[in-house]
Amino acid sequence: MKRILLIVALFALVAVGFAPAAAQDAPDGIFPGTWPYSLPPTHHLNLFAAGGPHDSTGIGNFYRQLVVMPFGFYRWDSATYEGLLAESWGFNEDNTKYVVTIKEGTWSDGTPLTANDAVVTYAIGRILNWADWNYLSDVVAVDDRTVEFIFNETGAGYTAERLIMKTRIAPAATYQALADEATALIAAGKTSDDQEWTDLATKIAEFRPDVLLASGPYTYSLEDIGDSYMTLHWQPNSIYSGSVQFGEIRLWQGETESTTPLVLNGDIAWATNVYPPATQQAFVDAGIRLVNVPLGYGAALLMQHDTYPFNIKEVRQAMAYAIDRDENAFFTNGFGATGTEYMAGVLDTMVSTLLDADSIAKLNHYDFDVDRAAELMETAGFTRDADGKWVDAEGKRISVEYKAPAEFADFLGASTNAVEQLNEFGFDITLRAIPWQQTAEDIRQGNFQLSVWSWAGGNPLASRQFFGPIQRFNYVGLSDGQKGMNFPMEFEYNGEMINLDALINDVSSGFDRDAQAQRAGRVALILNDLMPFIPLNIISAAQPFNESILTGAPADGDPLYAAPLDDAWMLKLLLEGVVRPAGS
Repeated sequence: MKRILLIVALFALVAVGFAPAAAQDAPDGIFPGTWPYSLPPTHHLNLFAAGGPHDSTGIGNFYRQLVVMPFGFYRWDSATYEGLLAESWGFNEDNTKYVVTIKEGTWSDGTPLTANDAVVTYAIGRILNWADWNYLSDVVAVDDRTVEFIFNETGAGYTAERLIMKTRIAPAATYQALADEATALIAAGKTSDDQEWTDLATKIAEFRPDVLLASGPYTYSLEDIGDSYMTLHWQPNSIYSGSVQFGEIRLWQGETESTTPLVLNGDIAWATNVYPPATQQAFVDAGIRLVNVPLGYGAALLMQHDTYPFNIKEVRQAMAYAIDRDENAFFTNGFGATGTEYMAGVLDTMVSTLLDADSIAKLNHYDFDVDRAAELMETAGFTRDADGKWVDAEGKRISVEYKAPAEFADFLGASTNAVEQLNEFGFDITLRAIPWQQTAEDIRQGNFQLSVWSWAGGNPLASRQFFGPIQRFNYVGLSDGQKGMNFPMEFEYNGEMINLDALINDVSSGFDRDAQAQRAGRVALILNDLMPFIPLNIISAAQPFNESILTGAPADGDPLYAAPLDDAWMLKLLLEGVVRPAGS
């Protein structure tokens, strides 16, 4: 079937309400939300650097799309895209290009949205080694509003489509000079192995623009970031400025514990935090509606592979057997989490659709079995001392530190329970709760022995579910000098030299779903055997939606609720003006 640009996409946009609206005065409503943002100077306005708006320490996965928007919104219930900045989109006839036409619109300073904005965005992304460039050879502006993403010989398929449609397009007005330098380096034949490339990547990371130009209906300045909350202000020049119903979005600072009283007293009307069962019941008792959604990720136990004995496969496997994951899930989020079943690197709910049947049948489920765990420890050369602790041949115990984010109730709960179970099994692990930003940075720098972060990720493609954490927090996906988990991605496996990084990148390429499933199955079996991290559980969330403050959330069971945060139901309904102040 030909994959051509579909004019019907534009009609679909109109049908779902993603069409340009006439400008209006600033709406009166205030949307009270929350995000654990950082304060300046850590928080800055560079869209391409840690600490900027797109980073988790900035305004995070959801709110960043209301400021600097991607081309599209993905409907998990129908596996189709709806346009945000894109008017039309799709593969050309021979699948050698992906072509996007951008809607007529402007940035917050009144300058037009153009194809050059996409070219600039991707030029900088190339220097930063974005995954998109595993599939692209060039990005070209055909005219003012049409951009072609030209594929290389790898055969990009649906992976490239997802990356392109979800990339947040940056303003050329801010980043043109950096993009010109990037283009010059490419023209000169430089690669990521050259010092000039590294120097430009550093220059990009250190760039600090004074103003944040927005394509979405909201923007902010550093002066809008306070100790208690920060404010995203409505701006009149977005395609969606005429449809949103809130003049400002107020984001209260903090994570689960600090935001709980703010939800109860009405300062926060909608939150994406993961609240424990007792807190959820308190919300219900206060008359606050809960909207149940999958988060598309779970807590994973991460290991620094330079740390002995976590460089030994049998020790990692033993740890997987020694943790009762159902118990761990309960301590993570009560009945809002489930212990991982397949241990495949992709979400249990998607194993049957993303992996081939033969691979699924071969997966080791690592059912809780301390006897099997003990056998593996003994195989690795460990014995128990008089206190029941595992020691190596020199009598040295496995005494290590486990860093966990103090503010993340779910990850801290998972970590506390995992440490207790492993210590009962015979390890000597000390849990250390530290600020969540420091936890993430320590993981990136490889400054940890054991830690916790998410695995899988809310993405419909197997390649992107495999991404976290084995690429995201490993040297292959980090900046120069950051080693993360430092799990080697090139090694001999079953008599064959493999590059696991390349295998993951290739999993979802092309259009043959059966071939994708077989490639995904191969990667899943490798991860399942080597166990470079332990996928402890999968988390869902009961999001508070205070209907005395907001209105417009669909009834329970609506297909929109099938999407995780990156394609959150709230994004679509805020932009359409469906979610609005109560009583309006």
